[in-house]
Order: sequence, then C-alpha cells, then structure tokens
Amino acid sequence: MRGRLDFDIEIVSWDEESRTFELRFVPDPRRYEWQEIDGKRYLYDRFDRFLFSEDVLRESVNLFDGVPMYFQPPKINKAEEYIKSRVPLIEDRLDGGKPPPTFEDKSEEFLQSLSSDKLAFVIISLDIAGSTKLATATDQKTYSQLVSVTLYELSEIIPKFHDHVLKYTGDGLIAYFPEPSFTSKNDLAIDCALTLRALLYKVLNPILEKRGFPTIGIRIGLDAGEAYITTIGSPATKQHKDIIGAVVSLAAKIQAQAEPGGIYLGDIVERNLHTSWRLICEPVALGEDWNYRNVDGDVYQVHRVKLA
Repeated sequence: MRGRLDFDIEIVSWDEESRTFELRFVPDPRRYEWQEIDGKRYLYDRFDRFLFSEDVLRESVNLFDGVPMYFQPPKINKAEEYIKSRVPLIEDRLDGGKPPPTFEDKSEEFLQSLSSDKLAFVIISLDIAGSTKLATATDQKTYSQLVSVTLYELSEIIPKFHDHVLKYTGDGLIAYFPEPSFTSKNDLAIDCALTLRALLYKVLNPILEKRGFPTIGIRIGLDAGEAYITTIGSPATKQHKDIIGAVVSLAAKIQAQAEPGGIYLGDIVERNLHTSWRLICEPVALGEDWNYRNVDGDVYQVHRVKLA
C-alpha cells in the first residue's frame, strides 16, 4: 500500500547568486501530532491512525536525497473562471458550430513513447447518468449532438491536469494520470474530477435546461495502482495500446457505486492525497455486495468526496 508524508514547507534562506535555498519541513499539524511514549518521541497520524518514531521519520526524509522533485500544477488557475469561459463555445456547438477535425490520439502517442511496459497510474472512470432519459426525450440527431458536446467539453479538461483520455465508453470515458510523481497525480486527479463535475452541473446543465432538454448527471470513480501497457487487437482491423490491470476495472466498479453527482475514491487514492484533500473525504459503507479486497485480505475501503 503506497502512502505519503505531508509537510508544511518554510523557506529558511535563499541565495540569489548560487540559486540555492534551504527549506524547513514541518509535519502538517492538521494531520500529525507529536506524542511521547517511554521517553521517546513519536508522530501520530490522525488519518491513518498509526505511530512512527522520530527516528523513522528522519530515515524517511533521508530517502529524499537525490530523488528528483516534480512540479506539475494544473493548467487551469481558477476552475470557476475556466468553466464560465466555456459557455459561449458550448452554445455555439449546440447551434451547429463544430471544432476543426484533427483526429489526433495523444494517449496513443504517449503510450507508444514509453520505454517501460509497467507503470503506476491514477485512473478516472466517468459515466453520464441520465443519458437514457435524454435519448428518449430528444430525436437521435439532437441526442448525438448533446452527447458529443458533453464528452468534448469533459475531454478538454483532462489534459489541463496532465492526464490522457484512454478510451470512450459510449456515454462515458476512462482517463489516466501516469507516473512520475505518483502522489501528486492523486492530487491532480481529484482536482480534475471536481472540475469535471463543476463543468457539468454549473454550465452544461443550465444550458440544457434553458433549451428545454432534461438535465444529466455524472458518476466519477478513481483508483490507483500499477498496470501494464499492452498492445491489443489485430492490425487487420484495429490495434492500439491499452492499459491492462485491476486498477482500471476497479475504478469503473467504484464509479458504478457512486450516486449521480458523486465522486468516489479507492483507498489507495485517498491515502495518497494531500491533507487538504483528505479533509473533504469520508469513508463509504457499500454493504455485503462490495467484496473487493486489499493486499491484506480486508475489504477494500471506498471513500466519497464531501460536496457542498
């Protein structure tokens, strides 16, 4: 089970000439507290409910020596501003305007470029809820246009969080966030999921209502883990790179448990989120039908994002 340590980072000093700096790492007080047991200091993790000694903490920090640091902030500075900017573009496409066709497959290019056939991924599985009602309330051409516009707009968000669309599933999609920096990819994934949800409920649905169409919802599931990059299919018909592993199917299973509008997370994703994100998550009781297990044989815990 992967995990992470969260710190508040303070700049102690900065040398402009040598372009070097000194940082001070303080365990995030929202997550950790120091305890003394038998004269020895321990750090207690309130989220994962375990103690580790100060010596273990120092050893963990020493492992950072020589490890590259990655910084991949979202390309969207403010989600609210971004989704509002899409309104005229969505209106234009619903009125018959079309983006220029490019038929590029950025995911295929990326997967083909990898030298390794195994990586750790965060997977997003998204499904449009209410599409059947929309289909029966509109003619086929209008329904096709509405689904096309919806998936186009959702897909536009994906690369802004450094991920790729792996495939479309009729009225949904599967996207992936690859290594490096596995922990930060979990943060990007939940940020992306919230932006996808906001676009649908705050922009797309009001436009559908205004035009007299039924509104729709989305269910989102996330999970993380290792998977293989494999070539599937036949060159005689269709052949492409795909991601094969339990993490992909489990993300879809988790998504299927969510209510419309819900964002559900597998335990690995939740444990690897920054403290700020973990504070808005809560465990979900899925009942006896949920029988997926973790590496210890226990029921695999699922969490939901607490939405305002």
